[in-house]
Amino acid sequence: MSKIYNSFLIFFISLYINGQTFSKDTLQIMFVGDIMSHGPQIKAAYQSQTGTYDFSESFKYVTGIFKQADWVIGNLETTLGVKPYSGYPQFSAPPALAKACRDAGINVLATANNHSCDKGKKGIINTINLLDSISVKHLGTYKNNIERQNATPLILDKKGIKVAVLNYTYGTNGLPVPKPAVVNLIDTKLIKKDIVKAKTLDPDIIIAFLHWGQQYKNKPGQTQKQLVDFFHKQGVNIVIGSHPHVIQDVDFERDYINFIDYFTVYSLGNFISNQRTFPRDGSMIVHLSVTKNNRGQVRLTGYKLIPVWVYKYQNKNNRKWHYEILPVEHFKYRPDYFIKNTDYQKMMHYYKHFLKYL
Repeated sequence: MSKIYNSFLIFFISLYINGQTFSKDTLQIMFVGDIMSHGPQIKAAYQSQTGTYDFSESFKYVTGIFKQADWVIGNLETTLGVKPYSGYPQFSAPPALAKACRDAGINVLATANNHSCDKGKKGIINTINLLDSISVKHLGTYKNNIERQNATPLILDKKGIKVAVLNYTYGTNGLPVPKPAVVNLIDTKLIKKDIVKAKTLDPDIIIAFLHWGQQYKNKPGQTQKQLVDFFHKQGVNIVIGSHPHVIQDVDFERDYINFIDYFTVYSLGNFISNQRTFPRDGSMIVHLSVTKNNRGQVRLTGYKLIPVWVYKYQNKNNRKWHYEILPVEHFKYRPDYFIKNTDYQKMMHYYKHFLKYL
């Protein structure tokens, strides 16, 4: 099996493979990286006139991209709704952050990460209740083990293609998981059981969304690679990673003999955060196209990588800070959009870095 690296332009695979005809309905799945809520972001979202929070500005330029997808899955790297709201090192964001994600088109959030226990049991339960209240699907943390058993795996079913999604984290920053709440940890014995259960539900593909790896490392470590091999052997087609806060390698492997595609993103990077140090200031949206043929076999019929960069700027009139996620392919032609040319240059610096991973 060979590795194939692709550019931001979509790589189309023929709809006639091994003599099998594929249906016209294709499931579109997108993945976004770390959705964070550092203190300056929370302050920037505060609306002094109403005493409320509004994060929608951050997502306004990616909403159009998400409209192309059936499922948009992101890593929610904060708890929700526990006051006083706080950023690093123990995160709690206003519920308005989750609402802004939903309104932008993110309809699935993975909640198992190293910040899951930042606000104890209250943080875990509040996050689950708030996501339920705005109809955003979620996985990775649970109120209790019974809820986990009933909700594992998360099943996403559209266009006749059933997707099973699992989510695990390497740890919780040394904080104990408060009983009876559950945070999915990377434990191969547990994962094997979850995959066996997932297979009984007859999914077309299984996705593992993992919080793993070393922070700020541009290449995946040996442990990450070993885990990918483990998941492939267990029958997991797609492995998506978060946590390093920078982008890492993307691998596509096709097994022509067994009619199986494998797709791995070792790290998506920071989707939205206050981390301004290059290359933490950018990330990528990963867009997968999945199609089922007339024999019920599923193939990855296309994928593209969409570079995005977080533009942080200050309003000259009221000195208020703003955060916007910019699709680089559009804004690289608009240097006049930026208040400071140095910000445009920073975006282009990240873009050149991104191109090395294609």
